[in-house]
Amino acid sequence: MANRLEMIRVKVPKSKIKYSGVANDFFAILENSQGITEEFLYAHQPTTKNVVNVYSTSDTPIGALDENKILNSFTTIKGPAIVVARKGYAGRLFVVEDERFIVHEDAYPIKPKPQYVQEIDLWWFVGHYSAEFQSDRTSFWGIGDFPRERFRNQEINLPNIEFQKQVAPLYKKRILLLDKLNRFKEEFHSQIDKVIGGMAE
Repeated sequence: MANRLEMIRVKVPKSKIKYSGVANDFFAILENSQGITEEFLYAHQPTTKNVVNVYSTSDTPIGALDENKILNSFTTIKGPAIVVARKGYAGRLFVVEDERFIVHEDAYPIKPKPQYVQEIDLWWFVGHYSAEFQSDRTSFWGIGDFPRERFRNQEINLPNIEFQKQVAPLYKKRILLLDKLNRFKEEFHSQIDKVIGGMAE
């Protein structure tokens, strides 16, 4: 059910398409940060309220770092921006609206090029293209990859901004619904594991 919901897109009428090309025509790929391991995040847990979140392949941060201690070592991104998962859920797109954030090496951030900032609604783009990009990752078995070059060469159509803004709220609602479904699924499996564990005692 969740997979079917994720695949649904609002069809863009040809009359609404304003630009066509490859992703590289419209987006700039920004720097991610290397060397942020689980051990590093554990050893540098925040001690202040001034923190910057670290994102990897999902819209849930994998950790946070103190702004005044660590950030000189890493590239920070000014939000809002889109993050593209390179490994794991390779090709997945999600929006990060944090004022500043860090992107782990398993993903990379992108932003519309200056001339297209007012022409692209980030939420529409993520909602419309995330499932399609995931279906074009390098492998469906083992560790898939969605390298920068693969992103750059994706064929995309951009409707006018009015159409994007009309559809974007629908995609945002879908994202929230999918998050709820995933949390329910995790809780469901957790309860089953508890029951099975109790029966085995």
